[in-house]
Amino acid sequence: MNQLIDFLNCEALDLNLFRGQSRDFKTGQVFGGQVLGQAIKAAYNTVEAGRNIHSAHAYFLLRGDVEAPIIYEVDRSLDGGSFSSRRVVAIQHGRQIFHLSASFQKSEQGLDHYRAWVPPKDELKSALASAVPADRHFQSEYFDVHYIPSDKVTREDTIQFWMKTKDPLPDDPACHHSVLAYISDMGLLQSTLVPHDLHKLPKKEHREKLMMASLDHAIWFHRDFRVDDWLFYECRSQSTGNSRGLALGRIYDETGSLVASTSQEGLVRLRRSKS
Repeated sequence: MNQLIDFLNCEALDLNLFRGQSRDFKTGQVFGGQVLGQAIKAAYNTVEAGRNIHSAHAYFLLRGDVEAPIIYEVDRSLDGGSFSSRRVVAIQHGRQIFHLSASFQKSEQGLDHYRAWVPPKDELKSALASAVPADRHFQSEYFDVHYIPSDKVTREDTIQFWMKTKDPLPDDPACHHSVLAYISDMGLLQSTLVPHDLHKLPKKEHREKLMMASLDHAIWFHRDFRVDDWLFYECRSQSTGNSRGLALGRIYDETGSLVASTSQEGLVRLRRSKS
């Protein structure tokens, strides 16, 4: 089985109760995208076939322990004619560390429109050609990540990159949705530093000057996509203040179609200098 899919899969312990394993990516805590992706996969395990997630809203409550598994408790809030609603609580050491609300829908035909943030698809492919591979990226075991250099981004004050899984994924939509949720946690909070020109700090100086942590995260799935094909992620700061930062993101496929939108607010606190 694909290692990433195996990592995001949750073991069924009982009806509505699942267990996911943790990984240490040398960040000192559980990667937020891991909890988000596993929680979505746990919720999928309780939804009838043919209903796919269209939105998820999550809150990160406590830092996760990389040495301990995570228990996911799913509440089957609603199973209606077209929509299903789920609430998922993630627990470690008897304490809630995260909770998620997610909505699933049967596929339907309807109006189709979106407002693009990025250039036409020919310019997108040009941006892919000029992107720089991030060989030492903390997710490089699972993903190819190519960043657009700051002097070549298509919009000022943004972080832009292309991403795809290293290995092919199954056709199951639940796999692609949970994997995209997993990687969508990357880049958003960092973009809140761009207007302050702090995103280029070396890692050591970054840790010394800033305290950052995700507080909440939302993702909306608009159209079909594959995470084993190239996707373009643009993250930009919407606001910083009161030691918090809010960022918005848009994810496009190679044709320029908007496949998902994201938002995230997080703690962005300047550390007091030691005198």
